[in-house]
Amino acid sequence: MDKAERTIAPALKALGICAIIGAATTILNTMLPRFYGADGFDARMALIHNPFYAARQWVLLVHPAFILLLALGMALALWARAPGRALAGATFAFVEKMTEFWMGVTILFVVNAVWKVNYLAALGTPAAEAWRLKITNFAEVLDGLYFLLWAMFLLSTGLLAWAAARIGRFGRWVAATAGLAMALTLLMMLGEYGGQGAWTQPIIAWVYGPALATHRLLVGLWLLDEARRAAR
Repeated sequence: MDKAERTIAPALKALGICAIIGAATTILNTMLPRFYGADGFDARMALIHNPFYAARQWVLLVHPAFILLLALGMALALWARAPGRALAGATFAFVEKMTEFWMGVTILFVVNAVWKVNYLAALGTPAAEAWRLKITNFAEVLDGLYFLLWAMFLLSTGLLAWAAARIGRFGRWVAATAGLAMALTLLMMLGEYGGQGAWTQPIIAWVYGPALATHRLLVGLWLLDEARRAAR
């Protein structure tokens, strides 16, 4: 390995660790909702007092940072061999995760901390309807943002996995699990925007979280392996 590759070894190692943490936050993000649920608008608003719901909101706040660092790690590892795909993949990941970060901040510090609190405090008064309208309108905005998130995920994951497919011991597995995560994302889009949720939702509920976490864990191991090889 040349001097330039040895220089990036510490960065690859650090970013690989971030990717593994991102796999853990992915599991938390997808598993915590199994510990809470609510029927009806008022009950859903009251979830802000549920500790599992509250924990998930904080996970969602930090989760995008670790996944963006994962993408940057892949781009760094791939730069010398596929600069175009590395740059494009990292760019799409940046758009996705900054959108997700904005969503997390807004939900945690505005929607939950202000709008839902005021709605619950105003129940039974005319003021409650104004807060309910704000919350409902924001939920409709989220529907459009999720399409952007999923589209950016497909592009970034596809480009980076394509470039990594034949690199290192884990490259082929990274590409294979990326393909599975992308297929499941397409199923989510089909269910959400194609009216097929009746059969896609059970698949997503049980497979998506473990599949995505496995992919991100393998990316972390791949980056650590690349760091080891670069340090030789």
